[in-house]
Amino acid sequence: MKPLKPLAVPAFMLMILLSAACKKDHNEPKVEPPIEKKPSVEWISMKLDGVTYVDSLTAKGAIQKTNPESSLFEINGVDKEAAKQKGKALLYLRIHLEGHEIKKGVYVKSPGIDNAIQWQISTPDHGLQDYFYASGTNLKDPDAPTTFKIEITSYDGEFVEGTFSGTAKGTNAEGVRSEKEITEGKFKIAKKNIAAIN
Repeated sequence: MKPLKPLAVPAFMLMILLSAACKKDHNEPKVEPPIEKKPSVEWISMKLDGVTYVDSLTAKGAIQKTNPESSLFEINGVDKEAAKQKGKALLYLRIHLEGHEIKKGVYVKSPGIDNAIQWQISTPDHGLQDYFYASGTNLKDPDAPTTFKIEITSYDGEFVEGTFSGTAKGTNAEGVRSEKEITEGKFKIAKKNIAAIN
């Protein structure tokens, strides 16, 4: 049994070292891995007579002061895919803001420049081809369409989101007048990407 005694000391020391290592790990603060913040998507989209048009890359916005009491909030987009057989589709939305503030709510008629939705087809060679315009008109017009509606559904100080729809009137490349239904309109844009024009 005597030859086993020399192993007792190294085994005991190994236990002490392991215990110290575990204690050190326990006392060290845990470092959480950094959370990567993914960029939010911005877009404007709509269906025109059932055909979807969307721009999720180049949507631009601006707020322009038109008088001491109000401003216009405008969003512009370009869809090159859905209209590639003709050119590009221009998507446009205009909201009349009382008091220059973005607020949640429904926007139909306005006391000044009308709230509006616009859809166009443009080609490099021939310019504007199709042009359709939906409007809530203004408070002076008793015949404003009842189908028109723009709604800001969410605004948290960082992003503006909303929906829109309406009956658009206009002409095609041949000059034939007609109506088209704008449905399932949606938009989302970052407040920091809305240019202020005074």
